[in-house]
Amino acid sequence: MKQPSRQLKSSPRITYKTEESELRGALESVQRWWWEYLRLSKDYWWVCQQQGNTLDEDLKSMWRDFGDVYTHSFDYWWRNKGREIFVEQIKLPHVKRLDDYFSNVSPTRDNYLIVEIPLNLTERTIARQVLAEIRKHPNRIAETKNQRGRISNAKRPLAKLVGVRKDTLKRAHEIWSLNHLVKLAKQDGSSIGAPFNKMTTHQMGVGFKLVRNCMPRVGEGVLIGRKKRNGMKVAVSRMIARADALIANAEIGKFPSFEKVAPRQRWTEEQQKELDAAVARGEWQPPSVNEASFISLFERMPTLPSNYRLDIGIPV
Repeated sequence: MKQPSRQLKSSPRITYKTEESELRGALESVQRWWWEYLRLSKDYWWVCQQQGNTLDEDLKSMWRDFGDVYTHSFDYWWRNKGREIFVEQIKLPHVKRLDDYFSNVSPTRDNYLIVEIPLNLTERTIARQVLAEIRKHPNRIAETKNQRGRISNAKRPLAKLVGVRKDTLKRAHEIWSLNHLVKLAKQDGSSIGAPFNKMTTHQMGVGFKLVRNCMPRVGEGVLIGRKKRNGMKVAVSRMIARADALIANAEIGKFPSFEKVAPRQRWTEEQQKELDAAVARGEWQPPSVNEASFISLFERMPTLPSNYRLDIGIPV
């Protein structure tokens, strides 16, 4: 049987006619970053270990829909879970005449209205009265010309993408992952070595060239160097805060969003103790947090001017 054309709502003009083209689109989609940010979540990792046993209904619902995001690749997860919750059927709904036995009624009635139309009314009267009934329906959501193709019928729709770019999602994810790696490297007894065990916030920003006009240059004075260094540190901290917000919202079914999420009770006292013990044993390790992901980036880090070296090792 021929598969219906499908699309991802973050790519409203791209229609996927095969599973292979759909997967290629998914790899470049915002939906893929929802999966990536869940993999940074300690609480989502723990709810997977607990098989969905949590006091937070939103987190439990996410676990039911997304399942295990740690064990397999994105390709595998997409084919088994992702397409079910993200990809939309794009066959446009249409008005149809029901048969005498109502056997052709749509299986999901939430977005449909059944009306009885007297055949002796004028078309103008029919149109006016039908529109009046439609406008009174509580589920009525009409696409305007500017919204066409934007209203989602996916099980897990994306939050509004206003002001959120995919390159920002990628960079915030990278910096959060590196910052987590640096924290691990600086713990007593850590096996993670240089350069991560002595890396500063400023060096992270320089390695990623996060702010172009804050990159160090030979010949700059101490004051200019200090101003640039502080600017880079602020930019890195801001990116980490954005990633934290994206993780927190991803956990409760809202992505991408930078909104602040209030603390929630998710675990019983016993579950929390077990979680803390598992983390202390090093069992929780976000898949993106590994030395191999970043070592080549910082092998190419530019040599800093001498005035930067004076306090480059200061903890920040």
